[in-house]
This record gives sequence, C-alpha cells and structure tokens, in this order.
Amino acid sequence: MGATTAFAQTEPEQNRTGRYFIQLQNGETYYANKLQYKSPIFKSNHFLLDDSIKINPSFVNVYENDEGFFARIDRGSSYDAFAKRVLDGPRIDKYYTSRTVYDNGYGYSPYGYGYGGYSPFGFGAGSSRRRIYFFSKDNGPLYELNYNNLSEVLSDNAASMALLNKHKRSRLVNTGVSIVGAGLLAAGAISSINTSQGGDGGGFRVSPAMYAGAGVLGLQFVVNLFQKDKLTQAMEVYNYQLKQ
Repeated sequence: MGATTAFAQTEPEQNRTGRYFIQLQNGETYYANKLQYKSPIFKSNHFLLDDSIKINPSFVNVYENDEGFFARIDRGSSYDAFAKRVLDGPRIDKYYTSRTVYDNGYGYSPYGYGYGGYSPFGFGAGSSRRRIYFFSKDNGPLYELNYNNLSEVLSDNAASMALLNKHKRSRLVNTGVSIVGAGLLAAGAISSINTSQGGDGGGFRVSPAMYAGAGVLGLQFVVNLFQKDKLTQAMEVYNYQLKQ
C-alpha cells in the first residue's frame, strides 16, 4: 500500500490567527482571512493570501479556505495536486480530486470542470470529469481508496471488514454481469451483420441478443446507482464505533 502524499495535519483552532491557513511541506504555517488559488493564463499558478502574499503550490502540504480542507497528493501521480476532504472522522478521513478523461480514454486537466459525452456503456465523444477518491488514517498520508488499501487499515474492526467483504462480493458479481452483457452485445452485433448480409432485401436487422445485452448492462447500471457505497460505509462504521 503506497502512500501518495505527505502527512496532512489539521491546524488546531486555538492556534489560529486568521479564518484560514496554509501549511508548507517544511511545517511552516501561514494564516489568512482570505486564501485563494490563482491560475493566471500568462503567469505561474500560486496561492494568494489576503491579496498580498503569494506562495508557490509546490511548497504547500495542506490548506484550508472557504471551499474546504485540502491535502497534497504526490506530484508524481496523474491526479490533481490536492484532494478535498469530504469525510472528517476521528481517525479515518475521506478525500477526492477530479481528472478529465477524454474520448480517447485518457487525459488530464488539473483544474476546472470540463464536460462531454459519456454513457454507462463507454460510448460518446468529448470529455468527462471523474472523481478519484483517497483516504487517510490518523491524519497520515493519503492512500487511494480501494478494497485492498482499506482492508489493511480497518482490519481491527469486524463490522468494517464485513462491509468490505460485501463490497468485494458485489464487485465479482458486477464483473460477471458485465462479461455476460458485453458478450450478448458482441454476439448480437455479429448476428445482425450476418443476417443483413444475407441479401433478403430486408435491410439491417438488429438481433434480439443486442437488445438483451443492452438490457443487462442498463439494468446493472441502474442497480449500481442505488447501491450504497460499502467502502465509505466501512470508514463511517469505523469512525462511529470509536465515538461509542
């Protein structure tokens, strides 16, 4: 399990001399009542504190402004430089960042929110903005949020592990359903082409297998939309039981 950022520390409220703060990687902390991230067209990106102090983003470890609390992600990764905290627990925190995926299947844009064609079946043109999730334990380094990484840090909690195991079983089922649906689509496409080339004058005919495959994949997509995120639930249970 490889860490992707330096340690993220939340600044104690009693030490604040401003509404917000920014902490450098060397531990030095600056406070401000206004903290912005600037990305000018013809100048270098920078943080601006109280409209007067500029700080290079490469020096920053964590910061907090009116948009929330953010922790650094390793600069060598393909993700944004910082991830936003969306779950602040006694021990487990959850973060996310976003990346732009273009119609050729890859791509990266560090800031902004581009949109484009996207469907649950993977077709479409343009670009889509996808969230990448991370977590940290005890204000430690950020790890990518997945089953293997969470299993290591939540292994001392039986209820959390039970939820993680449900997530694993669900992933296996989803993989099987996807294979079946994709197989039906492929078989239906081949059958439709062969039938249309038969020369009976009926034009292009869509095989029932294609409808079946699309139905399987569509149903899977809808079901997944309404399923609760077991990974987040496992973290929430871990935090909740510590409060008891």
